[in-house]
Amino acid sequence: MRAACAALILALVWAPVASAAAKPRVFVLTDIANEPDDEESFVRFLLYTDQMDVAGMAATTSTWLRDAVHPERLRERIAAYGQVLPNLRAHDPAYPDAQALMARVTAGPALYGLAGVGDGHDSPASDALIAAVDAPDPRPLWVTIWGGANVLAQALHHVAGTRTPEQVAAFVARLRVYAISDQDDGGPWIRVRYPRLFWIGSISAFSHYSTATWTGISGEGFYQFPGPDSTSVSHQWLDAHIRKGPLGELYPQWKFIMEGDTPSFLYLVDNGLNAPEHPDYGGWGGRYGLANDGMGLYTDVVDTAVGADGSPHRSAQATIWRWREAYQNDFAARIGWTLTPDARAGRHPPVVVVNGQEGTAPLEVSLKPGDSLALDASASRSPDGGAVTFRWWQYKEPSTWQDAVVVVPDLLIQGADGAKAVVTVPTARPMLPGPQRLHVILEVRGGGDLPLTRYRRVIIDVAQP
Repeated sequence: MRAACAALILALVWAPVASAAAKPRVFVLTDIANEPDDEESFVRFLLYTDQMDVAGMAATTSTWLRDAVHPERLRERIAAYGQVLPNLRAHDPAYPDAQALMARVTAGPALYGLAGVGDGHDSPASDALIAAVDAPDPRPLWVTIWGGANVLAQALHHVAGTRTPEQVAAFVARLRVYAISDQDDGGPWIRVRYPRLFWIGSISAFSHYSTATWTGISGEGFYQFPGPDSTSVSHQWLDAHIRKGPLGELYPQWKFIMEGDTPSFLYLVDNGLNAPEHPDYGGWGGRYGLANDGMGLYTDVVDTAVGADGSPHRSAQATIWRWREAYQNDFAARIGWTLTPDARAGRHPPVVVVNGQEGTAPLEVSLKPGDSLALDASASRSPDGGAVTFRWWQYKEPSTWQDAVVVVPDLLIQGADGAKAVVTVPTARPMLPGPQRLHVILEVRGGGDLPLTRYRRVIIDVAQP
């Protein structure tokens, strides 16, 4: 009877949040050449351009590169991308033309921070950014800031001086920002003037990054935080799996940490886990919480994840490093795509199907305490023909607003390691009043030495009686 009721509930209320995930529009601001990590991140970024519409890429300054910009470093890597593009398209025909990417490279002023903001400081980069926001496209523009923010600040200064307040508000509403901390005085200037601007970033004392979420990508050695397995961010692993082929050979040795800027676009990868409009949901680019109701800033929160030592570790960095095996293996597979035009010789991520629905958008269902939900992912498959494995688990942190997972009800998951699972909502009185939003994550993994992982997020809205 319970199983029959669960199936009925599923049929009545089950719905994807969106029918298909639209590609995000992305504009990259990078202080490339200040140290090797921007060049590393840009290599990886190019390998994910099949999943993004690249509106622009601009070389900028930062506190680490105050009086020069280096768009030639971007062009050098795009040229190498062009060499391997036929191979990449054998694996995914959605990769964009190299010349189209080359045409979208610009540069900001060779001035630090607000010295490059004001009347007379428009640049090809700020002009291109304004044009990208104004494009007749319903999608917002994601601005990923790897260095300083003065190009975005100048764009906003120009718009504020040439448009009505209502038009400025509409312009700001079309922006989404993911900043790798503040690397000049432009970011704080923007947030003071536009407090409702959607902005993801770690806020700290200037240039103090040791607790920043983004350092979880690889920073445990330099910033001395415990937890992650460092194997796949070591030079030895990168030499073996990344630094090969025309594009991979342009991936330099890291100096401080590997790819500090990469979380800003890993956050946008269409993997079934990420939910870009919901920073509090968590994913490959980390998890962030709203700083104040009615404002646009999302900043560091913590996850608890099991580390390489088998012990739980609680930190903002854990919101990224908990996914490290998956995002590093995915990168290695895409480097492999650059090396061969034979799709059968490459490794490709699983296709996840839950209750007959293929896709990556979160699935939502409304239940009551005591209800059970039958979940069936047995139609999931590997494009490469091998077996896949399953893991269903409750991701508690997105369900709490105070980092205290003890207040989150424990879902009972039967069959957690199989293709089919039954999730039951507890009847015990919750520690928090009102409705609960509970997250179940399905991980589907392929085989091989470096297995690839894709996900599906199931969101259960529990109404209290």
